[in-house]
Amino acid sequence: MKKFARHLALAALALAAPLAVTAASAADYPAKPVTFVVPWPAGGSTDITGRMTASYMSNHLGQAIAVVNRVGGVGTIATRSVLDAPKDGYTVLVTTVGNHVLQPAVRDVGFLPRDFIPIGQISARTMLVVSGKQQPYSDAKSLVAYAKANPGKATFASPSKVLPWRAVMKFAKAAGIKLKHIPAKGDAKSLPMVLGGHVGMASLGDVSAGVSHIKAGTMNAIGVFSAERHHALPDTPTMKELGFDMVLVPWTGLAVAKGTPPEIIKKLSEALKKTTEDKAFLKFAKNSGTSVNYLDGPAFGKIWDRDWNTYHGK
Repeated sequence: MKKFARHLALAALALAAPLAVTAASAADYPAKPVTFVVPWPAGGSTDITGRMTASYMSNHLGQAIAVVNRVGGVGTIATRSVLDAPKDGYTVLVTTVGNHVLQPAVRDVGFLPRDFIPIGQISARTMLVVSGKQQPYSDAKSLVAYAKANPGKATFASPSKVLPWRAVMKFAKAAGIKLKHIPAKGDAKSLPMVLGGHVGMASLGDVSAGVSHIKAGTMNAIGVFSAERHHALPDTPTMKELGFDMVLVPWTGLAVAKGTPPEIIKKLSEALKKTTEDKAFLKFAKNSGTSVNYLDGPAFGKIWDRDWNTYHGK
């Protein structure tokens, strides 16, 4: 009987040990540098936002934050790598709508948004469609009229299979028109194609890329995909105002794999909130052209749900 009791006690200790270690790890967090995983190339808007946030958030978290880029699979390689890492808060995903929601919504990538826990949104951008001055259309109404009269002749440049491309294709479907897509690697490559008359339009991932051209009179603004007009282009209507019920917003935020202890999630969430309220951070963000639009974890999760409903099966 005593031997049996001893075995029960040892078994109980064995079961309790991992729980004790987890609790201690959560209490001591962060005891070593944290890694931010960016699913897009260095130098892009997501990378800039991630590195900027890591630099200032390290002060509020009390630990260094390293940033690594894991590019490939339209953002899915990096996303899966965070799920495969230990659920201890030391591997954090700098996530975007493209890798986090859009890709799993349209194909099997081995994960779903609900496999992660939202820490918070950092920024949101406004997508913009511009046309060249030499084109026979200068606004949405004249574009639709031209495209209906000339199916497939109206062209637009954007990266393939990502949100700016999907936004224009969704607009074209809603408007009942056919547009021809010309692949381009980012806004910086799309704009010269429009200026040179090689394509009629460009779908830009951020308003900031096209503002100077519009104000200089070298391009026309067709519309934005945000819920409200952008302060830099107050005369440019939203797609919703134009009669197309769509709000498509690129965002960047932080997430961790489900299974991460709540105490660690709380520490990360508090550090991110303090970072987005940091005057030095906000000044740096403004100078870099990054629009800070902080949302806490629950509110950020609702954005995931909104976008999943928008893209799933589409």
